[in-house]
Amino acid sequence: MRNLVSFVLMLLGFILFGWGIYTSFEIYATKKQEKISTNFASFVLSVFKGEELKRLDYPEQGFFILKPSEGKVFTVGGVLQKPIDPNAYLSYSKKDLYNNEVFVYIKKYNLGEFVEELIRNPISLGISLSGIILFLTGVLYMLIQKPVYVAKQGRKEHQSSLENKLKALRLVLATHKIIPQESSEEAKKILDDILKEMEAQK
Repeated sequence: MRNLVSFVLMLLGFILFGWGIYTSFEIYATKKQEKISTNFASFVLSVFKGEELKRLDYPEQGFFILKPSEGKVFTVGGVLQKPIDPNAYLSYSKKDLYNNEVFVYIKKYNLGEFVEELIRNPISLGISLSGIILFLTGVLYMLIQKPVYVAKQGRKEHQSSLENKLKALRLVLATHKIIPQESSEEAKKILDDILKEMEAQK
């Protein structure tokens, strides 16, 4: 029964933790997509006007480059002059039949940003922490029951040993009339053993 309770607590904890992480990541991913979409819309409008876009609304989320076969290259102000960490971005490019080419650089999902979003969302954070607490409670409940079981086994073994010695003493007393000297010595020995065990248990 105790194992079942431990398993249920651990399972519920795991489910709650996973649910909290999933909902938080979904919020984080949705916000990230909204920021990228806003950046892209601003870039398309600047290309449509034939102007260079000075700054994106969310520059940390990536940037875009339009390279026509002839004429001006459209990008975000100064982005081509800055060093770019290729490991921080997912990059895509597309070229048409007329050699017009588009480059898209999107910032990868970031653990630090996700943790910040998790902390900012108290519901998801609370669900995740509740899951961790439930899971650890199940683990502790399972570990605590083992010493209790060992202690009970030790008491049962001691009681069984004491019971056997008392039965032996009863048998010796019953045979006292037949072998008086040996029975008395054996009874004394058994009583001494019982008293020693009782002293050791104190």
